[in-house]
Formats: sequence, structure tokens, C-alpha cells
Amino acid sequence: MRFIAPQFLHLAWLALIPLALWLYRRHAKRLPVSTLLFFKSLAREHQESAWLRRVKKWLSLALTLLALLLAVLALARPTYEGAAHAPKAVVLILDCSASMAAIDASGKTRLTEATMELQQVVRSLPDQAVITLITFDTKAEVVLSRSRNRRECLRLLSELKPLPIAGDATEALATARRLAELDADATIWLASDTKADGDIRFIDCALPEVVNVGITGFQIRPSPLSGGQHEVFVKVSAASANRAKVTSILEVTLAGRPVQIREIELEPGGSSTLILPVESARGQRLELQLKTPGDTFGWDDALTAPLPKNQPLNVAWITDKPDPFTEIALASLIESRRIEMARYASDAWPPKEKPDVYVFEHWLPKTWPNDRPVIVLNPTSSCGPISVKALPGNGLPHDNLRSVLPDHPLLFRVASNRVAVTQTSVLALPASLEPLWIAGTEPVLAAGEHAGQRIVVSAFSPATSEQLALLPAFPLVLGNALYWCAESNEALASRRSMRTGELVSASGLVNWHVWNGLQFTDLSTQATSGLLPLIHIGSWETADGKTGFSILSSTKETNLPRRSAEATAKLEMREPAIMTSASFNTWPQKLLWLLVTLLLIESFLFHRRAVY
Repeated sequence: MRFIAPQFLHLAWLALIPLALWLYRRHAKRLPVSTLLFFKSLAREHQESAWLRRVKKWLSLALTLLALLLAVLALARPTYEGAAHAPKAVVLILDCSASMAAIDASGKTRLTEATMELQQVVRSLPDQAVITLITFDTKAEVVLSRSRNRRECLRLLSELKPLPIAGDATEALATARRLAELDADATIWLASDTKADGDIRFIDCALPEVVNVGITGFQIRPSPLSGGQHEVFVKVSAASANRAKVTSILEVTLAGRPVQIREIELEPGGSSTLILPVESARGQRLELQLKTPGDTFGWDDALTAPLPKNQPLNVAWITDKPDPFTEIALASLIESRRIEMARYASDAWPPKEKPDVYVFEHWLPKTWPNDRPVIVLNPTSSCGPISVKALPGNGLPHDNLRSVLPDHPLLFRVASNRVAVTQTSVLALPASLEPLWIAGTEPVLAAGEHAGQRIVVSAFSPATSEQLALLPAFPLVLGNALYWCAESNEALASRRSMRTGELVSASGLVNWHVWNGLQFTDLSTQATSGLLPLIHIGSWETADGKTGFSILSSTKETNLPRRSAEATAKLEMREPAIMTSASFNTWPQKLLWLLVTLLLIESFLFHRRAVY
């Protein structure tokens, strides 16, 4: 037992006052009266022995002294921390990611439930316990660092709100473990809907029943062979914890007008991919909204994006022996206003004007260019990360190809199983370049990033490949390769979908059209320090005309977990997630309640029972 405010203990001298009053109380006086009949009747009603009267007097003194002592002890705030299992320090981790906005049948969010449970933990701590509070979504933030101020911790917990950002507890757990090492026997608590590995006390805040379908993939892609049109790629997924098959309606609106409605049926954990053709119109706003009966999580149900302007790519094609089918493929992209091309011979290298993408065919420079993405078609020599060994003769024909990554953007809408090529060389590539087409045992088409630069390499000749000229596969691959390589360039910046939680360069007033989980609304924010944090799901526009959009698009957040049976039973029994040790911080409250009880007893005895 120890006291947090021992300076109040000196008030115990006040007990001398009632003690002195009791010792020097007035004694009965003898007075002459005319008759004793009245007093004899009172004596018969209140016949008491001498010892009982003395007990009552001592009881009156004891109750008075005890009430005063309890008041002094309550002011001194006693605490007991002698138990071996009493916590001396705790690190609280709270999940504030998007999935914590999921609501249960009572309309309570997961963050609200997590906050209530952590507040129970804080109230159960000793007064001198060291408290650290960490929140996380994509990144971790230490909200309260090694403080003994429980009131401040409770206030901070009540003010926290979930953000529509995908969660990752890795950084928060590493930070918590590092801070826990600063105190002996520190305990780490995690309040989330997803359990973490390790020796951490977990508060399960997942939903007891889950019904959720959300948008987990989105991209606006230009159609390489169709001018003035875009294709919207949408992936819709259902949570694995859904009890049964669900039916959702996807509504697509353009400039406020409905353009498409799709009905989607999904099994638990299933997904569906949709390709939606959309006519390009600069400045129009595209909105997608998913409606599912009983859906418990609204942030993944909708998104909005401005349609990008049709700005062509600048392509530099460097070759001394152009393949006629490459020329036809590039010409079709020029006709559809997808690219602007400048053709150079090898002796004109390097060009004076920097393009968006370099295309080398049958030739590579002596020095590898690192300033732009590169497409290498049928190389005859080695340079930089590309090592080539030419095959003898006209090459090796292959009747069919094996597609390694059919979902890669380069193979979008390409029927790889119908393609036959003539391999002209054997490629030796760095590990960061992934094979997309394999003929026999060797890659004939590969793509990836090397040293921060996107590279596409092919090892076949279109002119000598059987039936390749009769299929749209090669123009599609080449067009997809150009757009994939230039994806981060300014020409395609407005098409790139950004995830919530990222930062973009912006300044001044920013106008948003956001999805708040229930409906689309408009709001304005101020970009400070030249950076704009994307903490909303929606489209934005700056004062200088710069536009963009941010989406949640997270399979992890959409795949809501279901609460474990143990946690559900614990909640139904109304058992709070607190320490197994006793509550040590309630001694002052207990003393005050005891004091009130004594005063009530004393009032009852002396006012109703005449004990004096």
C-alpha cells in the first residue's frame, strides 16, 4: 500500500476535534421538577442498561472518527501495487484502418468497440502505470508516449476515428515492442479485427456476422486500337466470412447519367472481373457504386474518377531494319491518336528531344539509356541488363506459347494460346524481369523493372512468325507495352489510380468529390507544405487544374474477418477485456463510497433510532 498524494495525510489531526468534543461533552444536570410521572413513563419506554448506553456513546465516537479517516485516506489516493502480476507499463495498439469502420447490427463500428475495450484496460491500471498508445493504418503513429496521465489517454481514445486506408500492423508492432523494452514487464495490447502473431494480448473486435462485397481492383485503360475510348477494369470480391452466396448490383454513372448496370453473384471468398467500355470525354466524372443487401462495410462499395484527357504518348522508334509488322502496329496506334512517333536510324542516336518511351528494334545502343522506359524488340546484341545469344539461321518456330502471367497488363485482352512465333535469340535477363511468354523452355517476352526503369524485351520476329500478322495479338501487346512503360509519365498521370494514404504534390485549395461510405459529397481541404495526403476515397482537383483520384481497392480490407467463438461468448457474458489482476486504481472511489455509507448509517441510527 502506498499513497499518491501523501501530503493530505496530515489532515488526520482533525480527528482530535471530535475526540475533544466527546471527552468534554456536557453532563446531565439535576433540576427540581413538580412531578416525575412524565419522566417515569419515558423511562419505561426507553429502558436501557448502563453498559448499552456506554456502547452507544463509543459507537458514535467510532463512526465519527472512521468517517473522518476515510475522507483523509481518499484525498491521499492510496494504491496497492505489491502483487507480482500488477502491470507496471502497457503499450496499447489500436487499429484505425478502413475495416474498423464496419458496423454491426446495432450500428456500432469496430473502432468504437475497440476503444471501449481499451478504455476498460486503461481504467484497470495502477495509477503509476506507464501508458503508451499507438495507432496504425498503413503507417504507425505514437499518439501518447510513456505517460502516466490516464485521463489524457482516455481522451485520446475517445477522439480517434477510422480512416479509409488499408491497414498494416507490421510497423506498429515493431514500434510497440521497441517501446515495451524500455520498461520491465511491459504488456502489449492489440485491439483490431485481425490477430497478430507473437506474445501480444489480443482484443478481437471483428464482426460476429459478416456480409460484405467490395471493389478490390480498378483501372482506366486506353483501348490501344480504338481511338476516343477507354476501358474500365473493375474487380469485385466477396468476403470469405460471408455465410452464403450474395447478389450485388454495380451501377456505373457518367456525368450523373446511368450508363451501365451489372448484376454479380459471388460465393464467399469469390471475385469477378468486369471490363466496361466508356467513351472518352474530358472532364466528365465516372462513378461506380456497388449495392449489396445487408452490406456491413461501406467504404469499399464505391469510387469516383475523372475521365482523363486523350494526350498521346511520344515514342522514339530507333531501328535500321524495321519489321513491317511493327510498322503496321505503330501506324495503327498513330491513327487511333494513341501515340506520336518519331523514327530514327541508329546513327541519329541519341535524339535531341526526349520521348516518353524508347523503342529499339534489331539494335541496341552501346550505352544503356536510364532516363526513360525502354522496349526492346528482337535484339541482335547485348547492352545493359539485356544479354542476347542469337540463334542460327532464321530462328526456331514454335506452334504455341505458354503464358506465365496471363493477368499482366501487357497481355490484357491478348489470346496467348493462339499465338505462334519464331524465336530468334536466347535471352539472359535479370531476375526483376519476369517472363510473360515462354516458347519451349526459353522466354520470348519478358517485362519488369530494373534499377527503377521499366523494360520490355521480346525475342521473336513478327515478320517470320506464322499467323502472327493475321491476329491482333502483336499490336495489342505493343500498345499495352507502351502504356505500361509510360504509366508513371505525365501523359498518363491522370489515369493512374492512387491508393488512399499516399501523398501527392499539390498546393492551395483542393476540391474533393468523396465517398463517405454512404453517399458522394463535396468538400474542400487545404494542401500545406506542398503535399496533399489522400485520406479520402474520391476525385480531387487543385486550383491550378491538376486532377486525380484515390481509391481504397484493398482485398485485405474487403475480406472482413468474423469474430472468434471465444470472443463472441466473452462479449455476450459482458466480460470486459481487462487485466487478470485486480483493479488497483479504485481505492479512493471505494473509500468515498464507504464514507457515504457510514454517513447514511449514522444518520439512520441517530435520527431514526435515537442512538446518542
